[in-house]
Amino acid sequence: MNLNELLDGLRALVRGLDGSTIGAADAARLVDQFSEIERLAVAGRTLATRRVQETKAWRSSGSPSIVAWVAEHSRASFRHAAATINMAMRLEQLPATKEALVSGDLSERQASERESIAALREKCRDVAAAAAGDENARERIRRSRYFRHWLETDGALRLDARLTADEGAPLLASIRHRADVLEAEAHRAGQVESAEAYAVDALASLADGAGAPKAVVHVHVSQSALARGRTEAGETCRIPGVGPISVGAARRLAAGGSVKLLEMEGVDVQRVAHAVPGCNKRRDLEIDHILPVADGGETSLDNLVRLCRWHHAQKTHHGWRLEGPPDERRWVRARAPARLGG
Repeated sequence: MNLNELLDGLRALVRGLDGSTIGAADAARLVDQFSEIERLAVAGRTLATRRVQETKAWRSSGSPSIVAWVAEHSRASFRHAAATINMAMRLEQLPATKEALVSGDLSERQASERESIAALREKCRDVAAAAAGDENARERIRRSRYFRHWLETDGALRLDARLTADEGAPLLASIRHRADVLEAEAHRAGQVESAEAYAVDALASLADGAGAPKAVVHVHVSQSALARGRTEAGETCRIPGVGPISVGAARRLAAGGSVKLLEMEGVDVQRVAHAVPGCNKRRDLEIDHILPVADGGETSLDNLVRLCRWHHAQKTHHGWRLEGPPDERRWVRARAPARLGG
């Protein structure tokens, strides 16, 4: 039975249901069965959405973006469509969640909640780092640093290392930058692999210096902690995507010219949303004011967004902007791009 036949049969079954004549036990069984069908349908839609995103199939429909296309075809809000796309792009990095989703054991909401557990663990690391004391915790990690490698039975080389977050962050920044370049080149050639695969290629390319940029690390640090030299309760000093570091480590990175300190006081930039619908970039995001400061824009959560470099350039130089409330952002062209040379 193909999917069309299955849909026809399901439609006929639902039309024939009479709630007033179904027995209590049968009704309970139907709820369980339809719930499983719903979960499997969500899994299938999520996997298909991933393929539509990879192949850019949505462009042939005339939709302005993948988010608009998914919202139209799933009859959902833009917010829900964006969440579906995000989950579709993340599944390859979450094998246990993917297995639970496709087996019908996990709902879309539960899958999203599983992903949010990582954010909770990150918050716990912040608390633990603050409690342990900045420099003391770093020194304990540094004393236990190591680098190991071994060959598996199939000939694959495996690597394992332990080092402090501030020492590893420049390395990660270089790998991520190079991986983005390699992924873009591959996509232009019509080749699609996982983000992890491009990261390995990027790591290997660093051995001969191929495409290795000067690593630039962004550190979110409370102004009061930076002035004091250590964090206290409610303050932060962290590298997004890496974790908490000591204020001393942030200062050392800054002295070496390899870090940009993003000072915070009263505005928790970690809560600023990544706001362009359909953009799946989650690394190297830049803080931007929706309404520019020069035009009276405030440095507040309502007026701050995190944009990837490409969308930031589109907004600054090519007339694009965000409109609408935080949960219903729309990416629109507000004016024609400036013409160069005349």
